[in-house]
Amino acid sequence: MRHVVSAPPTLDAAAFAASLASGGKVFADPSRMLCAAYGYQTLYEIPAPLQKRLRLELISAHAQLLAADPNAVCDYSVFAWLADWMRWLWGATPTEEWEHVLRIARPAVEHSDVIHHLSSGPRAQYDGYRWLDGRNAEQLDALMRSLYRQFGCEGRVKDSTAP
Repeated sequence: MRHVVSAPPTLDAAAFAASLASGGKVFADPSRMLCAAYGYQTLYEIPAPLQKRLRLELISAHAQLLAADPNAVCDYSVFAWLADWMRWLWGATPTEEWEHVLRIARPAVEHSDVIHHLSSGPRAQYDGYRWLDGRNAEQLDALMRSLYRQFGCEGRVKDSTAP
C-alpha cells in the first residue's frame, strides 16, 4: 500500500513517515536536492519559468515513483507541492497551464493509496530550506484540503497526528 504525507513545511513529517514504513524505505522529499542541483537554496529564489519546470519535474517523478513501487512511503505528497504552487505562483499560471499541471499530477493522486494529512505534530527545525511561517502553513493546509475535494480523493485522506 502506498502512503504519502501531506504536511505544511512547519511540521516535521519524517518520523511519522518512518512509522508508516515499519523499518522499510522512506522516500524523502527531493525538492531541496533538486534546487541544490541547479545552484539554488530554495524554490522561491528560482526564476518563475525554471521554477515551474522544476516543480513539474518533481510532480512527474513522484507519479512515476508511486506507479513503480506499490509499497512506497513518502514523507511528502503532490498535494503539498500543488498547494505551494497555488500559494506562490497562482498569478503567474494561466488557466491552460494549470490544467496541464493537474493532468501531470493526477497519476500521483491516483497512486496515493493512503494520504496522511498532518495538521499537527513536531515542529520542523529551520534547515535553510523550509519556510516556517505559521500563517503560510495555515494557508497551505486549507489549499491541500481543497485539492483533496478537487481530485475527489477525500475517502483516502486520513487526518493524522505525528508523534
